[in-house]
Amino acid sequence: MPVRRAPFEQVRDFLSDANVWNRIGLCALITGILWVVMFGWAPPFSYRVREAPDRDIYARVEFEYNDYETTEANARRARQNTLNFYVNDPQPLEQLRLALIDSVFEIKQKSLEEIKKKGAWGKFVSGEAVDPEQQKSEREAFERFRLSLEKDEKLAALKKAVAAAFIEVDKHGLLVNLTHEIGQGSMTEIQVYPKGDPLVKRRALVSQVRIAEAGEVLHQRLIEEILKESAVIENGDFVADRLYNWIKPRLETTLTRDDAASKKAANQAAKDVEIAKRIYEPGDLMEQFNGRELDRQGIRAGVPLSEADVEFLRAEHEALVKSGKWYDRTIRSACFFGLFAAVFSMLCQYLYYRDIYLLTDIRHFALLLGLMLVTLVTAWVVSMKVEWRAEVVPIVIFAVTIAIAYHIELAMMISMLVALAFTVAHGFGLGEFVILTTAATSSAIMCRQIRSRTKLVNIGLISAAFVFPTAVGVMYLLGQPLGLPLLIDSVWFAGGTFLAGLLISALLPYLERWFDIQTDISLLELSDANHPLLKELVQRAPGTYNHSINVASISEAAADSIGANGLLCRVGAYFHDVGKLRKPDYFIENQAGGTNKHDDLVPTMSTLVIIAHVKDGAEIARKYNLPQRIIDLIEQHHGTTLVEYFYRRATQIKEEENEGAQIDQADYRYPGPKPQTAEAAVMMLADTVESASRALREPTPARLENLVTEIAKKKFEDGQFDECPITVQQLHAIQLSLIKSLNAVYHARVKYPEQKSPKAKATS
Repeated sequence: MPVRRAPFEQVRDFLSDANVWNRIGLCALITGILWVVMFGWAPPFSYRVREAPDRDIYARVEFEYNDYETTEANARRARQNTLNFYVNDPQPLEQLRLALIDSVFEIKQKSLEEIKKKGAWGKFVSGEAVDPEQQKSEREAFERFRLSLEKDEKLAALKKAVAAAFIEVDKHGLLVNLTHEIGQGSMTEIQVYPKGDPLVKRRALVSQVRIAEAGEVLHQRLIEEILKESAVIENGDFVADRLYNWIKPRLETTLTRDDAASKKAANQAAKDVEIAKRIYEPGDLMEQFNGRELDRQGIRAGVPLSEADVEFLRAEHEALVKSGKWYDRTIRSACFFGLFAAVFSMLCQYLYYRDIYLLTDIRHFALLLGLMLVTLVTAWVVSMKVEWRAEVVPIVIFAVTIAIAYHIELAMMISMLVALAFTVAHGFGLGEFVILTTAATSSAIMCRQIRSRTKLVNIGLISAAFVFPTAVGVMYLLGQPLGLPLLIDSVWFAGGTFLAGLLISALLPYLERWFDIQTDISLLELSDANHPLLKELVQRAPGTYNHSINVASISEAAADSIGANGLLCRVGAYFHDVGKLRKPDYFIENQAGGTNKHDDLVPTMSTLVIIAHVKDGAEIARKYNLPQRIIDLIEQHHGTTLVEYFYRRATQIKEEENEGAQIDQADYRYPGPKPQTAEAAVMMLADTVESASRALREPTPARLENLVTEIAKKKFEDGQFDECPITVQQLHAIQLSLIKSLNAVYHARVKYPEQKSPKAKATS
């Protein structure tokens, strides 16, 4: 009776195993990478656009954020203070001065009566007297004005004085009133540039360009300039007043607003306004001005978040992260590592009880962890775009890849663990986990037989049909309001699932190459009779080819009967004996009744020739770039079985020669390995019974049943199935399938009476 070891001894032995520490180290490395990528020391940011929080949101820490209300007010003020652009056209003022000089010339040359008939003098007379001199008779005033300007040098001085008086008016222009409204820019100052030259800009007060005010300034300037010419022009004040009387009613607008330039300047001024900041204290309700209306209700429970809300919450979250103490980060990091320690522990336990080879083979184990790492990192990166739900895409691709590369149950289990790790590390809730799990498992469960790329697209479409109602129902039950935001999120999840189906269809050839996996699509491509290796087998070893075709037929049916990959068995059977191409004549099926080359060889040499076809087959398969799973079937389809014919022959020779030495069976056995998979076990039995059935003289159903049962029993007792996951019940199912297939091949035929010749009929 074995001694039962104490628990601490079992733990000690477990921890002293170097292989255990290798895998623990690999898991720790993956967790460390994820800790860096996912900021495992910081609290997660779990808010998403269109998702309604389940509680009112208050600030957890003091932070600074954009004060859009103040910024908008500052922008409005900036617009109001912007100087509008006006285009100045001085041409009307030039024409005005020329007309003035013409009128002066006319008065100078004609009498008062002639001038009065034309009304020219009245233009120089003000309707209201402003000093005693102007109250004199009209004739005296006329004569006085004409005498003041009767000489040509006086007229030249007048032109000079008038031009000097108009200098400022020419620069700034004139207008009756501003043509822009309050709020469109400054009402006290404008920017003026001459027509056709927008680069020459000058600022002008509105009082400088408004005709009502600029006219008085022009009057004073006119007096000043004419008085400067007092040596030539007598009565300067009197002349200036009469000239202004003529000018004043004829002043007109020369400024026109440049709408495009003014709007551009106003927009740029508003754009250049720095964003004002507001300090939020812990406990303050999270509220902000959105630029259109002030929401004093803040971020409330049951109200879907907008993009502005999420950015607002992200600012608070970043401040929280920066304010975190070292012990907070240490505790959170420990919890992060604990989460993934639990995930990897569940994975290893599952592998230990269901797929031990994936745990013992460090390459397969590292590949699984690498795929998990890539999936989690990709999901983390794409989830940063908070209005998308793109994390479902890499997780579904991961689940389908595992289902194709290994099997569906593993894909469902490991994708659930990935979804759990992602949602917990990211701070998402139960709803996200259920949706991701639904998408991944529904996609994986439909990956049984991928015989066309269209099926992958259909998988994405059908899974999306499951995901949409699941997302709607789960999120609604968890408190999300039923409305357009909820439906949009559900469509995003379903669309991502469908997109994953499209992407996996495009990625499938690369996945097969990178991970050395074979889908039914690639296996069907290998089963093409025009494959170069199969064509060579037909030409050089037709008997072997015929044997391979028969083995393919019966092994596929047997594999299907136990739920194994029948297509893999069929394709593997096509190539399982390609090693016989090296020496086809040494195998009985290719001798066609001719001489047997083994008659001239000793049993040991014959055994070496027979056994070599396994090694040769693997080499040829690698030369033709056949998948590793096919090569494994070639190497395992004989296991370590005994080459009985030549072993018995060698024993008989020893007995005849009376030699006492025993023959070592190991010299007459195939090198192996034994079958490692159910498909390899099926291949071994199908190959053996197909060859043995050919030796039966009368293959009746009873004899075929006895043959299959005897061969299966012998293989089982020889330990050939010790290393593959096959049960006695499955072995029995394989036997029944092989018996049924062989009976179909060797079924009894009706014996027809021989047809008599025409001559015999005539004789009779």
